Amino acid sequence: MKKINLGIVEDNRLVGETLKFYFSKDSDFEVSFWAVSYEDIPFGELNNLDIILCDIGLPGKSGVEATYHIKQKNPKISVVMFTVFEEDDKIFQSLQAGASGYLLKSTPLAEIKAGLLDVLSNGAAISPVIAKKVFNYFNLSETPKSDGQSLSPREFDVLSQVLAGYSNRQIAERLSISMETIKSHVRRIYEKLQLNSRADLFQYYNGDSA
Repeated sequence: MKKINLGIVEDNRLVGETLKFYFSKDSDFEVSFWAVSYEDIPFGELNNLDIILCDIGLPGKSGVEATYHIKQKNPKISVVMFTVFEEDDKIFQSLQAGASGYLLKSTPLAEIKAGLLDVLSNGAAISPVIAKKVFNYFNLSETPKSDGQSLSPREFDVLSQVLAGYSNRQIAERLSISMETIKSHVRRIYEKLQLNSRADLFQYYNGDSA
């Protein structure tokens, strides 16, 4: 089975060494690099990567800037922000730069791994505290409509869970319905809102689609 190629961008030596040691010992992952700043990132090697765990508070250029340039270089790489910050503006700057998730440094290592795996299975990795902020930010008080098609109550439930950062598997467990049913609901949501991805949903509810 092919290992997941992981890049780590973290300037705190203790945190960086801990992450590198943990994932180097994990049979699912291969640590491709550990960089301590934006300038230290081996951009020429990004084509071999699957996912990057990136600190937001880097010296020099920030993790948000790093995320933007990583996604410009290789859009297929998933970037998960890793930070002590919980400020709303940093969360949404990261998502707008192309991040697939946002994990706090207080997250246990096993949950960090689970979050990365969720991202790679087309989910999202967002700590519960951050998920609540995302949910409140989007303020889903009305059922959205597109070309006269309203979302059903169940589709609205699924949409709320998606925007809160949960993967399809997690939504299926939380709503006690099958994965196939969740996938069907997500497809219908995309069709009704004329969107193509989760990133498009975040943009839509952040006011960029008006």
